[in-house]
Amino acid sequence: MAALRLPMRTIREILRLRFGRRASIREIELSCKLARSTVGEYVARATVAKLGWPLPAELDDDAALNRLLFPDEHHPVALRPEPDWPSVYLPPTVSGAPSLELGAPR
Repeated sequence: MAALRLPMRTIREILRLRFGRRASIREIELSCKLARSTVGEYVARATVAKLGWPLPAELDDDAALNRLLFPDEHHPVALRPEPDWPSVYLPPTVSGAPSLELGAPR
């Protein structure tokens, strides 16, 4: 199950503290009452998106900032091809052991 996303107000506060005040991850964690890993994840996403503080005017809209921080959120994930199950499962072959076939009487 996917984790719930933080409110945009909290995300903006993380960005302000990190890039505006140069606060450490630990300081932000204590200030916002969040897990260190959560703060680190949002800071990493902002770094990948090349964000700083103050945010550009075009990111005043929450939806625009959301698209920038979570770019692959609304794209379908490519499905893995289904394995060729008959070739994946090969019955055990031990010499001298009776073979067990499905549906065969014992």
